[in-house]
Order: sequence, then structure tokens, then C-alpha cells
Amino acid sequence: MTKLVAGVLEKNNLPTAVFTSFCGGADIGQAIAKDTRIPLVSFTGSSKVGLMVQQTVNQRYGKCLLELSGNNAIIVMDDADIQLAARSILFAAVGTAGQRCTTCRRLVFKLMIFH
Repeated sequence: MTKLVAGVLEKNNLPTAVFTSFCGGADIGQAIAKDTRIPLVSFTGSSKVGLMVQQTVNQRYGKCLLELSGNNAIIVMDDADIQLAARSILFAAVGTAGQRCTTCRRLVFKLMIFH
């Protein structure tokens, strides 16, 4: 992902060093959060881990950007294309194994009731 973003930055005459991405466990995350050379830490994940990141970064007076515990809904109206809605719901709920901040966790259906 870092190479992809670097290519976009380069094509737009922006410095490629403004973006770096890491994937790793708690040890890597803790090292990043503690490192005073990193002025801004962006974290996407659970509220529990986000709080830990925030506290660690705050101890060194750094800044952090947190996207935590998405609770996204899909709303299906009564005039919806049901086949399209079903495919969309399936992908949004399990298409990326929950490893996406926009994963669907709730469904809301508007039903027409006839008397």
C-alpha cells in the first residue's frame, strides 16, 4: 500500500515521505505510538486499542487520528432491488472478513404493511 500511495504522491508532485504504512502487532504499534519522531499517528481499529494508542501518544504530547469501532448500517427501503441489496449486504458484512472500517454491523429494513 505504501508503494501505491507513493506513486500517487509522486505523480502529483508531492513528497513521497509524507505517508508510511505499517502492519503489525502490539509491539510494532507500541513502538510507533512512543516514537517522538512521528508527529502524527493514525490508527483504525477497536476502541480499546485506540484508547491505548491515544494515551501513549498523549504522554509524549504527540497527535493522533483515531477511527474506532465502526457501527455501520445498511438501510434497505421498500422499493429496493432485493437482489442487489442482498449482494451488497453480503459483501459489506463478510467480504473483507471484518478487516475494514466500513464493515456492515447492522441492517435496517423499511417494510410496507398492507391492511
